Amino acid sequence: MKSLLNKESITIIFVLGILVLVSSGVVVYMNFRDQEDYQDYSMISYNRITLLNNIYSGISEAESLRRNYFTSSEKQYLAGFKSTAAVIDSLFIRLKQYPYDDSDQQGAIDTLKSLVSARIQIFKDGIELQSSRGTNPKIHAGNTEKGRVVQSDIRNLINRLKAEELETLDKKNELASKGYWFTFYTIIGATIIGCLIFIFVFVSIKTNASKIFDSESGEITKQELEQIVRERMVEISQINQKLYQKIDLLEKTENALKQSEQYYRMLFEQAHDAIIIFSPDDEKVLDVNQRACEIYGFSKDEFIGLSLKTVSKNVPQGKENIEKTLKTGYHNNFQTVHYRKDYTEMLIEVNASVVSYMGKPAILSLNRDITDRVLKVI
Repeated sequence: MKSLLNKESITIIFVLGILVLVSSGVVVYMNFRDQEDYQDYSMISYNRITLLNNIYSGISEAESLRRNYFTSSEKQYLAGFKSTAAVIDSLFIRLKQYPYDDSDQQGAIDTLKSLVSARIQIFKDGIELQSSRGTNPKIHAGNTEKGRVVQSDIRNLINRLKAEELETLDKKNELASKGYWFTFYTIIGATIIGCLIFIFVFVSIKTNASKIFDSESGEITKQELEQIVRERMVEISQINQKLYQKIDLLEKTENALKQSEQYYRMLFEQAHDAIIIFSPDDEKVLDVNQRACEIYGFSKDEFIGLSLKTVSKNVPQGKENIEKTLKTGYHNNFQTVHYRKDYTEMLIEVNASVVSYMGKPAILSLNRDITDRVLKVI
């Protein structure tokens, strides 16, 4: 009875070791699937952001070509305008390949397409008006004002879509990172527990098997006992091989996450607008892209740690904008005056949203210098 109990105990412990490894394998598999889903979403999200930027760039280029044709009446600008309009249509076709899961965002894309179509039609109406009645600014005043309104709506909608995209991407990235570390610690714990269990089973079999089996039956020989030990060693070797495969899979997942972070950093550094991430409490800059350094005239080392209060002309207004951003999660298309390093003023158009940076709440601010554009209008 005692020997039977010992054998049952060893069997139960061995089964528990198998269950630990199987459970950790299931966790790794589920995390790997989550990482794959995150990679797929990241790629789709970056493609959508790129296409939105290209659409807005296309509209700006079409506006420039229309302006050149208005001032010179040279046909080459008209041909360029038609080509740009065709490119914008193709960009919307490509954007359909990456549909949104959220119905509101998908509806915003449909609205954007309507606005862009309206903007292109306004350009065409202006061209026809120019052909029939000339280039007198008074004749084109109504058409021009309508175009400005539609252009502003397009810009606001694209900025909103990009801000929502980046916010969602940041949340998914945070969840993926937490899932990765949970899986990593699960694997380490399961490996330690599994090794202890298998060592215990092996030592128990090695030291007690002969006495147990001799007490039950004198027919078990030393060769048979060694055969049993060899079989157990083969089983342990197979289990260890599976464990190594799981660890290799975890390393690949970690590399994929690093590549995703590198791609996010590339988009951050190559953005057309200045991007500033700062703490909402003391307004200290946590990170900036190269475009921000170019606009403000600071080096990256000078910028990081600098309080935005030192470059803001109206500090109370800046505090008010921060409170609005924290309250709603975003605050778009407001204007403020900032100083460059040489203390010259510039008018900034800002789109801000709340993000998580290094595990803490921060504000991501997309800043565009519109000083020259406003002066031209004036």
